[in-house]
Amino acid sequence: MGKASLWRVPVDHFRTLYDNRTRKPDWAAIAFQSFVPLASGLGAWKLGARLQEVDAAVAGVSIVAGLLFSMAVFLFQLRTSLGADKRLGDADYALVDECMSNTLWAILWGLALALFLIVAGGGGWIGAEGSGAILTGIAVAAAAHFLLVIGMCLKRLRRAYERIAIGRK
Repeated sequence: MGKASLWRVPVDHFRTLYDNRTRKPDWAAIAFQSFVPLASGLGAWKLGARLQEVDAAVAGVSIVAGLLFSMAVFLFQLRTSLGADKRLGDADYALVDECMSNTLWAILWGLALALFLIVAGGGGWIGAEGSGAILTGIAVAAAAHFLLVIGMCLKRLRRAYERIAIGRK
């Protein structure tokens, strides 16, 4: 796919799921990132939930994804200005880089979720009797993952603020 390929975005995001002390994959975090969305999606499907209208969900996801774009710009500007501060170390740079990886994944995931909702809602399939519960379950799982990743972004942004702006290690 060349220049249009986005494969590095999910790879970079999932590489941030490691234990800082051991530098090995954090299997608990990986399981949590997988189990919570799957469980919520399966739960919605088993309960027979069906989204009848997707307009508000599309608007909400799109707005949040748009706001994440501004966060990505902020992180880019922050990263380019960090070299001037001699107080900072490799861990500070890595924290900002990881926050950027999570933010880019959240943007991509949010755009994909919005597209899914537009297509499934526009075709009338998400509210349909046969396919509605399955598609709603997928939407719920995707939304849960979106929220978890946004939580990771906020957690890392808060930690970057503590380390860089306040100087708290």
